[in-house]
Amino acid sequence: MNTHFYIIDDDELFLKLGKIYLEMGSCTSSVTLFNDATEALKVIENISEVITDRYVFFLDLNMPILNGFGFLDALEKNPKQLHKNIQIYVLTSSVNYEDMERIKQYKTVSEYLNKPMTREMVQHICTS
Repeated sequence: MNTHFYIIDDDELFLKLGKIYLEMGSCTSSVTLFNDATEALKVIENISEVITDRYVFFLDLNMPILNGFGFLDALEKNPKQLHKNIQIYVLTSSVNYEDMERIKQYKTVSEYLNKPMTREMVQHICTS
């Protein structure tokens, strides 16, 4: 199965480093970077209901314009976008307990991870 990775983060350095790690992954078909979560929402809206590829999103929580929670709220409003082949990993520097608890409310989130991204994280996702 092809795996398409998307990183949504307003930190340019993190986007570049994340892309390097993902390109080294054993399951990576493509890597797309977004510094604005509203643009990433448009991509998900255009993924058809019947998909055979796997789509993995790394989402930062603290961003301008549309933060990670706003992104997740928008996804939860559109059940068509909650496909089993779409996985969202919150990858953030926030260690706020309230954020961690709030994330548990979202059925779209596969896991809450702390930055920075590592090769081990990518390999874990590729093998799961």
